[in-house]
Amino acid sequence: ESNNGWKGGKSKDKKGYIRVRCEGHPNAYSCGEYVHEHRLIMERKIGRFLHRYEVVHHINEIKHDNRIENLMLFPNNKEHLKFHAGAIK
Repeated sequence: ESNNGWKGGKSKDKKGYIRVRCEGHPNAYSCGEYVHEHRLIMERKIGRFLHRYEVVHHINEIKHDNRIENLMLFPNNKEHLKFHAGAIK
């Protein structure tokens, strides 16, 4: 935190998603330290940790737009893919 490059524990990954340093989170990745911000926001909304197989979709497809009204939860990737194929509206 005392480093001049410290950005509050947030950074963007290679795909454009915002990740947040969140040590101890049960679904953290990268040495158990980071969680994607959109997943944390959805967890806050539903009041529980997400299962690893649940998918949080960005409605406007802007990967760093993590407003709750831009997020949609799918029970698994199969349902998420159906949505992209136009089977779910």
